[in-house]
Amino acid sequence: MEDKLIKKLNKGDVKAFEQIISTYSGYVISIVNRRSGGLLSAEDTEEIAADTFAALWKERDKIDPQKPLMPYLAAITGNATISRLRVLKLNLSIEDIDEPASDDFVTEIESKEAMREILSSLDKLTDKQREIFIRFYFYGESINEISELMKISSSDVRTTLHRTREKVKSILTERGYSYE
Repeated sequence: MEDKLIKKLNKGDVKAFEQIISTYSGYVISIVNRRSGGLLSAEDTEEIAADTFAALWKERDKIDPQKPLMPYLAAITGNATISRLRVLKLNLSIEDIDEPASDDFVTEIESKEAMREILSSLDKLTDKQREIFIRFYFYGESINEISELMKISSSDVRTTLHRTREKVKSILTERGYSYE
């Protein structure tokens, strides 16, 4: 069903766009709150959500109907949230958002083309690697949350995440992208 909705969106169908907003607004707002550690006002949160959907509309013709929409929205939302925090000069400590990675790999990649390459590179990962990577970077889940949800140890999540991040970086480097 999502692929049909995205195909309509690709063609500029406003009703499909409105349906996506209706379906994913709560998801986008939860990402903003999670990524910001709850430091943003309700107005900032709503503005980021609006900006996310505006970016989706602007890039609508480039969205692949064969790929899930949630990681794409999560990436846009995460980047917009971090940008807003930088503008407001709010610094998050790792403890505030319960995420052990100090280098936020995905949000450092600002190029939309590079983000598409990241999503494409996920096809080269195992199911476990892909799930952990998506849960951590796109859904904003902490190591402990992933550990509980997947019923594996926190150290296994950390190790897999580290190796997966290195693999994705390697794939991007091979394709000519630099993330530093």
